Amino acid sequence: MKKEKNNATDQPELFVFGKHNYKFLLIGLGFILLGFILMAGGGSDSPDEFNEAMFGFRRLTLAPILVLMGFAIEIYAIMSKPKE
Repeated sequence: MKKEKNNATDQPELFVFGKHNYKFLLIGLGFILLGFILMAGGGSDSPDEFNEAMFGFRRLTLAPILVLMGFAIEIYAIMSKPKE
């Protein structure tokens, strides 16, 4: 009797990461983009005026935390083993 070949196991995997890794890569990228968007803006319309909104909680605390969390998620996504 002939043995049937299973083409799914004979083919090498084409992607470096698994679905789990790519999902976390996109989540991390979203955190980084959101952090940079929250940091943007805050300038005044006139150079003679000073805008206190530049030193708010959102720009000085929340946005950098989101960016750092995004980079931590990216590191996790790269370092974790792909699920089989």
